[in-house]
Amino acid sequence: MLTGWRQTGADRFLLGAQWPRSHSFYRPIAGCYDPLLLAETIRQSAMLISHAGYGVPTDYPFLLWSLSYRAEPTAMVVGQTPANLTISATCQDIRFRRGIMAGMQYETVIHRGATRLGTGSLRMDCMAPDTYARLRAPQLAQRMPDMVPPQGEYQDDKANSVLVPTGEWYTWRLQADRRHPVLFDHPVDHVPGMVIVEAMRQAANSVAGVAAVAPFEMDTNFIRYAELHLPVFVRAFPGPIGPNGELSVRVTVEQDGVSVATGQLMTRQIVREESREELLAVQKVG
Repeated sequence: MLTGWRQTGADRFLLGAQWPRSHSFYRPIAGCYDPLLLAETIRQSAMLISHAGYGVPTDYPFLLWSLSYRAEPTAMVVGQTPANLTISATCQDIRFRRGIMAGMQYETVIHRGATRLGTGSLRMDCMAPDTYARLRAPQLAQRMPDMVPPQGEYQDDKANSVLVPTGEWYTWRLQADRRHPVLFDHPVDHVPGMVIVEAMRQAANSVAGVAAVAPFEMDTNFIRYAELHLPVFVRAFPGPIGPNGELSVRVTVEQDGVSVATGQLMTRQIVREESREELLAVQKVG
């Protein structure tokens, strides 16, 4: 996805990325790129800059505290060739511990050619392995039989759903297959942030109740770890419908009666009524 990077100033960077015309998980929606592909691009670019730009060791775990983006729907149309992006990134509120970056606020503006595709930001910490081990020791000391990854090959069924109905209105139980090659792309001792983001999206889509709907805006906050050995519940609260049919949905993610994450999403149905000029413009910028 990321194709390169360079520093352009003090705590400023320019990165390149390329989106394929289709993705194994973040698949196109009615001819448009999945907006969560933008969220994943922002996350990956922040990690790259942490390692390459600030020298954070590769064995340092990252803690995601917030993730937000705004996508321009007309710039998300899938063209005839892969989409080439430029990411202008600014790192703010940088903190250091023992001479190594310990956290930052990461702000981005993303362009597709000359067209502004969107903006995004996140706040994260990075932690020495020994510090992380001490932090997580009380939870990891509990008996967690499901920490052993499930056996067998991952099966891509039920459209990659991570939600199971509970029978309660707009409430689901989180259930993600830890063999998933994208959502669980490395060993973890807690529910990954992008699994929670995906759960929020699926909850908001269910509330919208129409086909070809996508969250073109999302603000998420992560409050505490969601443990793998305890049930996680996702609750959605629909808000007002905007003048262009967009629906605001608030989502909470809870475990053991306590909120572990919150999200505010703006979804809208994708209607393929783009003019020939818009489509040609998207194809031209790539």
